Amino acid sequence: MCFAENESAANLQPYFDFNVQRNVTVIVGQTAFLHCNVERLGDKDVSWIRKRDLHILTAGRLTYTSDQRFQVIYRRHNSTQWNLMIKYPQMRDSGVYECQINTEPKDVLVVYLK
Repeated sequence: MCFAENESAANLQPYFDFNVQRNVTVIVGQTAFLHCNVERLGDKDVSWIRKRDLHILTAGRLTYTSDQRFQVIYRRHNSTQWNLMIKYPQMRDSGVYECQINTEPKDVLVVYLK
């Protein structure tokens, strides 16, 4: 592959819109929304990971936790938004969450919940 092809392929990679709130503070019991906007997702997937225990909360539109308080909010008409909703958050939910794109290498947007 020549340089121009590599450059073109790199320009087609998905990327985060970093113009989102990355430090989220909520009152215990008040629904929390962690925002993640991804441009040019293409055939890649977005996942939400809880960093403290590396628990995969969501992958694509599927939820991978038995804790029903967690849900990905994905709008079909605006497929750039992959927000994590946490209903009735507790103190134990505080910490680092990662919105990940399954590119190689993995691309990560870190969001802090307090």
